[in-house]
Amino acid sequence: MAKLLITATYGHDNATRAAMPFYVARGAKEAGIDVGIVLALDATVLVKPEIRKHVVPHGQPPLDELFRFAVDHKIPVYV
Repeated sequence: MAKLLITATYGHDNATRAAMPFYVARGAKEAGIDVGIVLALDATVLVKPEIRKHVVPHGQPPLDELFRFAVDHKIPVYV
């Protein structure tokens, strides 16, 4: 099985870039790829629900929805 580890470094101040790793992870998981996400630098605040709910990227689902997908599908999120 293919494996993918995605590193996220953007926080809530850039919603589209903050959500992109979760969006890519969802696509990878749906394609059968073993995937994980690393939150580093400014992205570490995205584990807080009160922050996530305000991250609404352009052209992607809200981060809260993408994060919920990661949790529901047991995608590891490393901080």
